[in-house]
Amino acid sequence: MRVLLVSANQERSPDPVAPLGACYVATAAAGAGHEVQVLDLCFSEDPPAAVRAAVAAHRPEAIGISLRNVDNCAYPDTVSYLPHYRAVVEACRAASDAPIVLGGSAFTTMPAHYLAALEVPYGVVGEGEVAFPALPAVDAVRADRRWIDNRRYFEQGGMGNLQTKRGCHYKCTFCAYPVIEGRGMRTRDPAGIAAEVAALLDAHGIDQFFVVDSVFNAPRGYAERVCAALGPFGRRLRWSCFVTPGNFSAELLDAMIAAGCQSIDFGTDAGSDRTLRAFRKSFTVDDIRAASAICRARGFPFCHSLVFGGEGESWETVAETIALMDECRPTAVTAMCGVRVYPETPLALALLARGEVPGVEALYEPWFYVAPGVRDGLAERVREAARARGNWLLPGMKVNDEERLFARLRGRGLKGDLWRYVSRLRLGRALAAAE
Repeated sequence: MRVLLVSANQERSPDPVAPLGACYVATAAAGAGHEVQVLDLCFSEDPPAAVRAAVAAHRPEAIGISLRNVDNCAYPDTVSYLPHYRAVVEACRAASDAPIVLGGSAFTTMPAHYLAALEVPYGVVGEGEVAFPALPAVDAVRADRRWIDNRRYFEQGGMGNLQTKRGCHYKCTFCAYPVIEGRGMRTRDPAGIAAEVAALLDAHGIDQFFVVDSVFNAPRGYAERVCAALGPFGRRLRWSCFVTPGNFSAELLDAMIAAGCQSIDFGTDAGSDRTLRAFRKSFTVDDIRAASAICRARGFPFCHSLVFGGEGESWETVAETIALMDECRPTAVTAMCGVRVYPETPLALALLARGEVPGVEALYEPWFYVAPGVRDGLAERVREAARARGNWLLPGMKVNDEERLFARLRGRGLKGDLWRYVSRLRLGRALAAAE
């Protein structure tokens, strides 16, 4: 069967991200004997024309459309991607009579909504590779990168991407990772990961990448095995990842550095034990302090990602979080105001049970929870904190404007996580002052 896989994502802020999921599905479909073509719309100036050209060239008998994100998850400058997805589906429908199948992380988050909204009868929830050949084990799937323009993503986005595991066993109330990938962690053989890295280096010239796992340092002991497998590459590669402040040690960071890690992003979310408990985080404020100290002692770049306004948030807990960031002295802080509520997450179920959300349909469009005690004035308070600190980035609020800052840095040819340069170059303050 001739299959056309369309990666619909066009979001390039703060960086374009290569469609790794589409590569996994394309590789599985080709391995099952299908004739596969991938259309990546990320850099397309005219998506309908690109769809028409791909359909004319490949004459597909089935079209799969990957929906990556529901929205930009930023408040108050929120953007829903549904209108764009609708335009892509309409272009496919206009160009071909082939059946359309939806998939991807956004679709998996709210499948019934997308089937109805896009008037498409078919969709694949979860791992798309399973819908073609039966591939139950994560080590049985691989992502050949020949399907996409790897050099363009690397030049404009500064990193490749790599997945070492799927799923998440943590129980954070608002996170959609367990909904999308499953509530258990399925790890890959570290030797297979090293082989994929070798291909990124040798075949594509990509020597910097981001590990897209929900959390790199879980399950316990696995990160050390991955680092051991990557160690032989030495200084040939550099990579970054998300980590949790819990289950983090000096020994682990040393192993990561030896394996080429150049920066880490802590999924901290809050700096008050009360708020952390409300989020059902698996670590405490003391863990955040300790993890930050380990990084500072080595001069290692680290970022804390925060979400203000969760359940139980008060002006006192907001102040505690800001004060903790000042104490921890991270290289950068990325802060969001309001908690994006996705269907099937524990937070969504709790809000629906309490009647604070009129119905699950309200969550199909961007819907943010802000605790009643800080609802009035939270955005202003976080903006004030960011303006006073040149290393805070606020997606959705244009303070220390992330998009302009990152565009300037990418224009200088810098690779990897760009927040590493914000404090050093002091561009955050300069851009804020120029507004």
